[in-house]
Amino acid sequence: MMDEKDLWPINKEVWDYMDGHGFHKMTTVYTDMTNEYGTSKDIDEFAWKGQLVGAMNSKSIWETWNFNKFCFGDRFCSGLLFWYHNDPSPLVCARMWDWYLEPTASLYHTMHSLEPLHIQYDYLKDSVSVINDYLKAFKGFTATADIYDLSSRRISSQSVRIDIPEDSSVDNIIGLSFPESISQVHFIRLTLKDAEGRLVSENFYWRSKDKYEGPDTITGPCTSGFASLSSMPSARLKVKAKAVAGARTGEERFEVTVRNTSGKIAFFNQLQVFDADGNSVRPTFYSDNFFTLMPGQGKTVTIDTPKGSGRTLTIKGWNTASRNIPL
Repeated sequence: MMDEKDLWPINKEVWDYMDGHGFHKMTTVYTDMTNEYGTSKDIDEFAWKGQLVGAMNSKSIWETWNFNKFCFGDRFCSGLLFWYHNDPSPLVCARMWDWYLEPTASLYHTMHSLEPLHIQYDYLKDSVSVINDYLKAFKGFTATADIYDLSSRRISSQSVRIDIPEDSSVDNIIGLSFPESISQVHFIRLTLKDAEGRLVSENFYWRSKDKYEGPDTITGPCTSGFASLSSMPSARLKVKAKAVAGARTGEERFEVTVRNTSGKIAFFNQLQVFDADGNSVRPTFYSDNFFTLMPGQGKTVTIDTPKGSGRTLTIKGWNTASRNIPL
């Protein structure tokens, strides 16, 4: 989409042209937000950190809507228009997928934010709420909020039993507090379990100690101060992939099981299918992606991808070594 020499370091004139003459502010606001995760040495590192910004932005948009829709929360919001789904030409800006049909972290963090029964955290109120889109009530559920420091040490844990009305929300059920001594970057894991103890919803956040200075600033616990994430201890993943039935004509389906075998949080892991020439296979559909696994936790992901020989599945994470698995 541009000469390689303009890709990195960022050639502002060219990038702005490929961004609707700077309309989406990719070389200004979004570059500044990406640099809050530390200055990048190349375009690959910059794009990887940009996925974190996209994930956080989408999560914030949809969970604010969850909290406030139809006067559930502090304001009235009847709906949202999320535009620029399908770019008519290659851009340096992408939302849930790019022009080449490569899905981004925004897609999966949107997907989880809009699950019909959902537990979520508010960065400004430091509170936890549960949203219910079902036309039925639920009783005897348990909501839990765990806080971890950068080394994956659990700092605190709070649980509360709740009844959830139909088509409504239960707001501010847990208030979170963070000790002054906690690491600059830390994590919040939320779980919602039913009366029988089965996991119904889970959510994961990264948070900094930075103070929010207002809407016209790049500040606050969900936006700035994430450079120390680079010192997060490493985690280990065990990955198995097998072909399974159910694919559509012209496609193959794989079931991939990923398990965190370490005692550390495995943060922000991406699965990606490549062809024999090392090119990403598009369109490929992943049932989940850009996910975090707690110590000992596993996840099974279904992948539908066009048929082809010499395919490789790559998994990489923020603090896990990249691995290649033949498909």
